[in-house]
This record gives sequence, structure tokens and C-alpha cells, in this order.
Amino acid sequence: MQRKKIEKLLISLIIISLFTVLGTNYLKERGRYHTRQQKTIEDPEFRRDFFADSMRQNKEELSEECKTFLENVENDVDYYPIPESIVDNSLKTSYTDGWMVERNYKGTSGHEGTDIMANVDKRGVYPVVSMTDGVITNLGWLEKGGYRVGITSNSGIYYYYAHLDSYAGLKKGQKVSAGTLLGYMGDSGYGPEGTKGQFAVHLHVGIYSFQEGKEISVNPYYVLLSLEDRKLQYEYGL
Repeated sequence: MQRKKIEKLLISLIIISLFTVLGTNYLKERGRYHTRQQKTIEDPEFRRDFFADSMRQNKEELSEECKTFLENVENDVDYYPIPESIVDNSLKTSYTDGWMVERNYKGTSGHEGTDIMANVDKRGVYPVVSMTDGVITNLGWLEKGGYRVGITSNSGIYYYYAHLDSYAGLKKGQKVSAGTLLGYMGDSGYGPEGTKGQFAVHLHVGIYSFQEGKEISVNPYYVLLSLEDRKLQYEYGL
């Protein structure tokens, strides 16, 4: 009796393994099963051209287009987007590498950015500043991004700041310098204009390049790491 149970268990494990292998191979053939290293600008099967972990890759392994993009980003950025409070030590921020983590609002998608989380979950407290010089090329509401600001730098790279609670008197077409106050961190988005409170207070940062009909995005996590020692100091508190 015990032997028959063991045989049934072995057969079940073999069947499960077989379906796992077949399913993985099918996904590979359909172009939907990719590691981060495969999400590169050279991958023709993706609707968009992604490359991840690029800030720590050997640049010799990247295409010339990717190298130029990375060099432009590195030259663009001057400041971490959330200033440090000099009056309230509780107002810290944190972030993790959430690049291409699955999101499920109105369908499944990969997370193209880094979320900087507020240690104190209260909207309208943390100031948000521009990481770069540039021009405000997008301003206003997006269903997923809430109140957002899009800044195109002098090198043509697009820097996206989303889920703001409010703006700092900005206008589309306005020139900004690195460190310019853009608004305040919030929890706007995931609904019609004005929707708030669908998630914790945070700032979504995205970095893109749009050239020759191609969209390229870089993982902001490593950019933010490089700016950890370049935080402005503001007087703000609860």
C-alpha cells in the first residue's frame, strides 16, 4: 500500500515537472519569458526597448545608443529629488529596486521606475525638487500617475515625477534648474482627476529617452543611489 502511494507521488512529480518545462519553453517561444539581461535595446521582440541594471553593467557590453543614454543621465543629474529636512529627523525616505515588478491596475504591466517611499505616510509634507536642469514638457493629471511633472533635460532625457499632492506654481514650457521645487509628495492617481489615497504616499521616478521612434527607459534605482550624498536641505516638518 505504501509502495503504491510512493509510485503515485513520483508520477505526479514527473507530470508537474513536464508541464513546467513545456510551459516555460512555450513562454520563451512567445517572447514573454525574459530575464533582465534579455530586456535590452537589441531585443526585437519587445514592444519597448528596456535595459535594466544598466548603471552597474560594464559599459563595454552595451550598444553605443545605450552608452550615450547612460552618459547623458549621469551628466544630467545633480540632486536627489527629496530634500533632507533639517528640522524633523522623522521625515526620511526609502526606496528599493522595484524595476519591472508586476503592477495590476487595469491590466498587468511592469513597473518602469523607482518608488521613493515616505517614512511618514502623510501627503503634502515632503518637497519634491528637479534632479536636473530642463524644461517642463508635461504637467497635469494622468490616471496612473496622478498629478505629475515631466521634465526634458538639455540632453533630451525625460524625467518623470508622479503621484504629487500639489504643484509649486509650475507652468508647461517653464525652464527649471536642478533643485527647483516642483511640488509635494502625495498619493494621487489610479482614478479620475483628484483621486487620492489608493496607495501609500510616495514619489514615482521614471527616466526615459525618446529618439527615432524608440522609447528607452533606465532603472532609476542606480541613479538615485548615486545621488544619496547630494541632497538639498530644507526646513520642513509636520
